[in-house]
Amino acid sequence: MSSFFAVLALAAGTFWLEAPGLIRRKHKRELLIFIIFLLMATALYGAMTLKVNLPNPFYILKLLFQWLD
Repeated sequence: MSSFFAVLALAAGTFWLEAPGLIRRKHKRELLIFIIFLLMATALYGAMTLKVNLPNPFYILKLLFQWLD
């Protein structure tokens, strides 16, 4: 459980370091994309540290590109 809190602390530290500069320069789209990717990465890595069984990402790609066959 402590590793999960470490992941959250690293995500919060990354946001604390990067977000003020983006806000100051008024890069709203970049800030939005940064927040989305940071939340996705934190959720996935947090799930990994809690030993949640995650599916193989190849299956998602297979479903997306199946219509090309």
